[in-house]
Amino acid sequence: MRYRRKNQRGFTLIELLVVVSLIIIVVGVSGDIVVSLIRSYNKTQITNEVEQNANFVMTKLEKELRNASAVTSLTSTDLVFTRGLPTGSLETITYTIKSDGTITRQITGSGLGKVLLINNSTPDGVYLDPDASFFTDETVAGGPTVVKINLSFRQIGTPTVQFTQNVDLESTIVVRGSY
Repeated sequence: MRYRRKNQRGFTLIELLVVVSLIIIVVGVSGDIVVSLIRSYNKTQITNEVEQNANFVMTKLEKELRNASAVTSLTSTDLVFTRGLPTGSLETITYTIKSDGTITRQITGSGLGKVLLINNSTPDGVYLDPDASFFTDETVAGGPTVVKINLSFRQIGTPTVQFTQNVDLESTIVVRGSY
């Protein structure tokens, strides 16, 4: 003879399946939210890095070129100009767009050599597209020296669809020392 307790508690198979199903749904939805947050964070980081590098290079180049005394050499990949120092002497500054996706700045006589202006470290660095970046002379005969700058930046490496970030900057600068 079997005895049964009156207040016997336990789960039925159906109750157990319902609970397991609900747990799976909650974990799945939570996982999607976490993955979405991580992707959003990564995209924001990439966007910030590309935009900060692009703005830094363009602002520095515009400021120095605008205050230059004269442009001494201008090709599609090299911009060389002079600027006056408070001592009355001149210094020569060279900006070079390199085929490896970087841009450098060199001040002749400073002893520093060429200085890299962008973060080109992997995986969160920036690449300057040498095919879409260039300097052009827009000077009109008899007028002041005018230089047009086109720079195209993107993140380093092979971009995935959700993380693609490009920044194209264009600026036209009138050299103050030329008028």
